[in-house]
Amino acid sequence: MADREISQEQLDRLIEDASYLQDEAEALKYVIDEVPYDEDPPDGRSIVEMLLLIDHAQLSYYRPILESAVNDQRPTHIDNFEDFENSFEPDEEKMKDIQKLLSKLSKHRAGVINTIKNIPLIDWETVIYNNNQQLLLFDFIQQMIRFDRAQLKKIADLVMLYNNEKQNRRQIEQKRANQNHQSEDS
Repeated sequence: MADREISQEQLDRLIEDASYLQDEAEALKYVIDEVPYDEDPPDGRSIVEMLLLIDHAQLSYYRPILESAVNDQRPTHIDNFEDFENSFEPDEEKMKDIQKLLSKLSKHRAGVINTIKNIPLIDWETVIYNNNQQLLLFDFIQQMIRFDRAQLKKIADLVMLYNNEKQNRRQIEQKRANQNHQSEDS
């Protein structure tokens, strides 16, 4: 595994993929107030909790491991860092202002992207350890991106579900209004 070389093209794609979260956070600002983002669906977290989890993961897990791998002389062991899923506690205060949360998420991702851009190409081949398994730093950050995308897909699915429910309710109300209007005319 340590023999694999990371190309500039792969790194550019990684940076582009990591930027996706920043773009999505900005896009969500325009639709988020139209959906019940703080409602827990039956099978998971609310939209706001998923956004907080993404932010928590990048601030308390991915970025510190990335910085440790690049800056420390000793090998980085992922198991020395608390797993973000286990350490996540939804912050009620942060949940109150979704627009501010989205701005912070975008800003924090910009910081991660700057960190990524400042890492020399050769350092992406740094080996880190996950339960004594070797993992390239590059592959570790790809894990972060896969996590982001999975969460964003869940969020998009919920937004679509909520919007469809709202549309269905409008159609039902319109039909009722038409039926009431027709019965009044009879």
